[in-house]
Amino acid sequence: MYPYKGNACNGLNCGSDCTEKSLLLPLLRKGQGCQVMLTFKLEKIKLSNFLLLVIFYFLLFICFVLVVKDFWEYKKVGFVCKTDYWKFSISVVLVLLNCVLLTVVKIKDFLYAIATLLLLFFVFPSSILFTNLDKVDYRIFLSQNLLFLTVILFGKAKFKIRSQKFDVVESQRLLLFVMVIGFIPFFILYLPYINLKNFLLIDIYETRELMSKSVNNFYTNYTYSWFNKFIIPCLLVFGIYTRNIFIIIVSSALLIFLFLCGAHKAVFVGFVLVVLLYRYDYLQKINYILKLVICLACLSLFIFYVFENDFLMLMSIRRSFILPSFLDVLYFDFFRDNHMYWSESIDLGILRYPYPYEHSFMIGHKYFGLLEFGANNGIISDGFMNWGMIGVVINIIIVSAYVSVLNQLNISSRFFGLFFVLIFLLVSSSLTTMLLTHGGIILMLLSFFFMRNTREQMG
Repeated sequence: MYPYKGNACNGLNCGSDCTEKSLLLPLLRKGQGCQVMLTFKLEKIKLSNFLLLVIFYFLLFICFVLVVKDFWEYKKVGFVCKTDYWKFSISVVLVLLNCVLLTVVKIKDFLYAIATLLLLFFVFPSSILFTNLDKVDYRIFLSQNLLFLTVILFGKAKFKIRSQKFDVVESQRLLLFVMVIGFIPFFILYLPYINLKNFLLIDIYETRELMSKSVNNFYTNYTYSWFNKFIIPCLLVFGIYTRNIFIIIVSSALLIFLFLCGAHKAVFVGFVLVVLLYRYDYLQKINYILKLVICLACLSLFIFYVFENDFLMLMSIRRSFILPSFLDVLYFDFFRDNHMYWSESIDLGILRYPYPYEHSFMIGHKYFGLLEFGANNGIISDGFMNWGMIGVVINIIIVSAYVSVLNQLNISSRFFGLFFVLIFLLVSSSLTTMLLTHGGIILMLLSFFFMRNTREQMG
């Protein structure tokens, strides 16, 4: 018995020894043996992810009913928290159908990962609030489901994309050059105000106030987010893959410098996600993420009931999942009959922005009595705020087309941390802000020229 040395694996590392044995011989000679085993492995992971999704959904429901609903914001705004079992039945059916659809439909692993995150951060929380809060506009839950389904539908489209592409070494060099040149204005403008005490989290707010008063530059205001969310983390992935210590050190140093430029701890989010999500393929990453959020929900419940401490529940389940969806509820209520038609972000001299403050501060002032409460909105409430359900559909189509293009680029799973950041931006930012201010367009350019077809080379 000898190992088969033909083309049985078809270039895929299935992690098994393919041998000419028994009834598998015809399959192996046709190059299908490892493909069958790989397919079985993928289906097994998807089934596991399906079960984990269902478990987390019900855990999220339990967390809300037992703990989160008693937090101050719902009573402050005047919502009554009471489970409607008819709505609960509808929600469970739709959630389960979405989970089944995600599991059985054949889509690329990248799209599968993005769609799973949409379930976690959009559909699930919206379902919980639709079920448990009175006076919730049903169109919010409908819109979240429509977003999920449209992303999958658009992702099924196949088209060829042609553009200049650089290999890993060229990508490292070009990105490093872009960063060195791009950071020159930061060094000139911010170095005089750097406070090294910020390393110890001292004078954080004083530094932010000083920087905002002393530096107001169009270029740095925009590129600050571009660099820390996408460009530096992208270069860091290449550095880790090639084990280039110089690239890793430079990327880390520049990110630290950006932190000192404004003392914003969120600067490190892209860096942390890239490192944490560097290993494993898309499906395995999703499996670990689901296990993590399930453990987080269970631990939050345990700490709350055993130690009567709701801090972990407050900072994890409520803040990451429930609060963004609750803000959607407030936006739909506030802008029900007075849409803005993008007058805040696009000044054509035709429509005048009708409010004295930005929309996020208007929501904070209206519902919480706090003007400084910046209630940021996601893409669904952003669309509704601007043009009702027509605006929602427009935003859904744009986001679905955006994800569909990314899906065609065969991007390595090692870059998944960047796209996890993208999901957070979709949850908490308006569409124009996500694309321009936070770097959604930059992420697309990085994907086209540097990350495209990296899956073949980097895995």
